[in-house]
Amino acid sequence: MTEPTSDTPSETGVIRLDSADGFAQHSCEVLANALRTINIVSTDLERTWLGHTEVVDALKRAVIKNRRVHVRILLTEPGDAIAQKHPLIPLIKRLSRMEARVIEDDILDKVPLKHTFLTVDRSRVVLRQTQDEFIGFAHYDDRPTVSQLQDTFDQYWRYSRQHPDLRFVNI
Repeated sequence: MTEPTSDTPSETGVIRLDSADGFAQHSCEVLANALRTINIVSTDLERTWLGHTEVVDALKRAVIKNRRVHVRILLTEPGDAIAQKHPLIPLIKRLSRMEARVIEDDILDKVPLKHTFLTVDRSRVVLRQTQDEFIGFAHYDDRPTVSQLQDTFDQYWRYSRQHPDLRFVNI
């Protein structure tokens, strides 16, 4: 038996990813049918992945086409994303159902961030395993992994704060 190649599902449904384009492509696909929740954990909104034009458009479409969809984003280092005018920041400021927060340093000292990931509803995930390279996986029906990542997300969310440059602006 051979090891699945990038973008080829394994027998378990895992799709191994090894490029920013692969992450962007599968992120768009998991976002396409979002019904309720989209959660993202990232260091700085990773411009080559989460700032990819197609990913930004997919997030925008998900929020606009379904009023039940809420997007929550957790960051560890928002400075670069803000300074470099990341394409998601205007959406965060314009769309009330998108909220971004910064994880407190105290919790990161106790529970360091191991992965960056995007989860959709209760079953779809795109996970980047390392900050140095685009290595990870996508899965379209992995409830156990998404449940575990959701617990991690909720823990970080409890110990996060709003950032003045990442707030919804009500006009």
